[in-house]
Amino acid sequence: MHTLPHHFEFLSEAWIDEARAWFIQRRDRLGAPFSVSERMSDAPPHLGLPDDVASWTVRWDGVEVSVAAGFDPAATATCEGDYQAALMAAQWVGLLLPGAAEAMLREVRAIFGPDAIRFGGRGLPEGTVELMALFHDHMGRATVENPDLAHRARRQKLSRHIREMEDQGYTIVEHAISDGFADEVREATIRALSENQSGVALNWMTYQGREFERLVQNPLLMTLIDASLGRGAVIASISAIRRGAGPGFIPMHTDYAHVPEPYPEFSLTGVGVWALEDWTVASGPTWIVPGSHKHRRPPREGEGHNQGVPVEMPKGSVVYFHHGVWHWQGDRTQDGERVTIHSHFNRGILRSLEPKKTDVQMLHRNPPRLGEMLGEDDWFDKMSAHGRDYGRFAYMERLLRFNEAGKREILGEAPAPRGQDLAALVP
Repeated sequence: MHTLPHHFEFLSEAWIDEARAWFIQRRDRLGAPFSVSERMSDAPPHLGLPDDVASWTVRWDGVEVSVAAGFDPAATATCEGDYQAALMAAQWVGLLLPGAAEAMLREVRAIFGPDAIRFGGRGLPEGTVELMALFHDHMGRATVENPDLAHRARRQKLSRHIREMEDQGYTIVEHAISDGFADEVREATIRALSENQSGVALNWMTYQGREFERLVQNPLLMTLIDASLGRGAVIASISAIRRGAGPGFIPMHTDYAHVPEPYPEFSLTGVGVWALEDWTVASGPTWIVPGSHKHRRPPREGEGHNQGVPVEMPKGSVVYFHHGVWHWQGDRTQDGERVTIHSHFNRGILRSLEPKKTDVQMLHRNPPRLGEMLGEDDWFDKMSAHGRDYGRFAYMERLLRFNEAGKREILGEAPAPRGQDLAALVP
């Protein structure tokens, strides 16, 4: 119901069917006997699993291979944990790269805690580790995000952030990435600025390295985007800003260029600004006027500065603001440089600053969410001699309805539909 035909939800029946087909096709390469079994708690209720527990097992006895739902604690290798945490890991593509598995677990544990995913068993036979990494990547390329916004936000502890975002126009999520990844992104940003001979700013950062492909899909930021812009939101621009000491050079403004007053009651754009070092008043952070989005207009000359608050947050955090909130760049009084990534997104019906570039290899090394943000999953720019892409239109319509139902639940307006009630969301 909530995927395109070539995608599936993690540990759903369609996911297990695809896993079975993958292993059967490679029966001649499976090597020594082994079994792998996984069990994840707190799966989204719409999957209809007993006690909301998702599980699967693959067994190879040297002659026959079987793949089915269910958990086997005696399997050669086991994995247990939280569904949403495991989903983040399941969407990580590229496990054969040096250090990739360690980086994946580092980021999952930075968000969900050290015990979110637990491994057991005797260990896989030699040669099977690479096989399972290839399987993991194959499945990750087609595994979508949990479409139940309310359930996802609860598991990520973001429900209060969404309510705060609606009330104040912004919210801060601390430690949304690990300190180690923040350092990697900062180093990659400085490298990209130098290679492109750009002094203080650079756009098209999505295409400047693997670090930015991963950052733009951060699952916590994606949940805030879904709650503010709806599913199908697209990348408007991913930019880097590097600045030293001195007065801020970005004045008070909103991100609603050319939008007439009054601004609409729903959000058109949103931006996540990543702190790649600690943000303090002295570091020259962004300043925001809380609740200014409720004016539904840009600030007048000289207005708002006395109501602004500095965004102070530790390294690895992200501030997300939307809905035409008033903000500006503060003065930096300390030595050194502040390096930031600004991830701008638009509601899916709007044009973007950056033209979309369909890079087949980029899509191949990432889960479906990146393609969605590049416009692959909606019906825009898809018309052919055969007409409009009504399949993608219907898919996105269903996804948007489910997403909005989840947002209403988070805001306390109505409970989100569950089980058979989801049928009412299908147009």
